[in-house]
Amino acid sequence: MLRTLHAAGNYRALHPLAQHPAVDAIEADVWVVRGNIVAHHERPLGGLPLLLGNRGLRGPIANPVELDELLAAVEGHCRLVLDVRSWFGDPAPDIARRLAPLVGRTDIAVTCESWKVADRVRAWLPDVPVAYSLRQERQVRRFVGLRIDALIPPTPVAIRHSLLLDAPTVEALREHTPRIAAWTVDDVDRAIDLASWGVDEVVSNRLHVLNAL
Repeated sequence: MLRTLHAAGNYRALHPLAQHPAVDAIEADVWVVRGNIVAHHERPLGGLPLLLGNRGLRGPIANPVELDELLAAVEGHCRLVLDVRSWFGDPAPDIARRLAPLVGRTDIAVTCESWKVADRVRAWLPDVPVAYSLRQERQVRRFVGLRIDALIPPTPVAIRHSLLLDAPTVEALREHTPRIAAWTVDDVDRAIDLASWGVDEVVSNRLHVLNAL
């Protein structure tokens, strides 16, 4: 069971938690901005100097967390999970360019909500674990359909935990993927249930949830 601290990479104040004994990985939402990989949750609005987050619009982040900081935070302590975001444009070439020199030297995994981006990253970096992010039931059905028709290879998935209804659901999904990560799980009992059903990774905002596993 891999225990991942959700969004911890986005905030410098949380980087020391990469050394916490209950944390096996920290996750960061990453964007490509002028060729640089930066971490923050808010979505850029195209060419406008604005970001859209849970609290509405805001101006650009003056000093966002960069990839080198994330690597320094996890070095010798835990895995780094990069949730590659792509609101506009194609981040895959820059992601591959920055990560290629690190392959074999650090423990990095990638998740993507855009499966096309995920496929391109995986093609350029075959030694890096790359997972599809599944947010909705229709995406799960599409994923399973593509696997049944052998149109995609066995691919790890990072799935919204509420879509995993019970142990048989996890078992059925397991027929089509080598690895299942469940996000974002902030209840201890729910996390323990998922672990008992055979989920490989629990992603949580709460240290006490990770500590219970």
